[in-house]
Amino acid sequence: YGIDRPAHQCLAVHQHNEAQAAQDVIARLAQGQRVAYVSDAGTPAISDPGARLVAAVRAAGHRVLPLPGASSVTTALSAAGVTGEGGFVFAGFLPAKGQERQRAVQALAQEPRAVVLLEAPHRIEALAASLQTLGERRVTVARELTKQFEQIETLSAQALPTWLAEKPERQRGEFVLVL
Repeated sequence: YGIDRPAHQCLAVHQHNEAQAAQDVIARLAQGQRVAYVSDAGTPAISDPGARLVAAVRAAGHRVLPLPGASSVTTALSAAGVTGEGGFVFAGFLPAKGQERQRAVQALAQEPRAVVLLEAPHRIEALAASLQTLGERRVTVARELTKQFEQIETLSAQALPTWLAEKPERQRGEFVLVL
């Protein structure tokens, strides 16, 4: 990112240390320092760590200022063209375990609004297999959004596993799926 700061001024915040990191950020803010939270994998506090950080900083009386940037969710929704008047539901990452994931898919099958899911490349095949039960329901697959190998395709849920298997590169990158 071209951030020119000594290592001791940077602080890693991730799902395993977010509570402690939030206290470190609050201490820096209390000293009058300015802090910027930058994520390399999406919008902070939406699907990435950051929600606990934001809540703790606000609870400590400090201001949180968002700077808009690329959002895979809104990018995929704009390309899917399905929200209409009903809006959409952001479901994020479904459970990793098969039975839990299948229960979540069954619940989403009843949702009349567009549903946005996120998935990592090592789990996309399992998610596709779970979504297959949705039959003809349309799924827009958005892969590597705003990057060199961006790909956006709309197909039926039952066709998704076959589509992924046809070309190995289709299983690479970060995924947003819009049901």
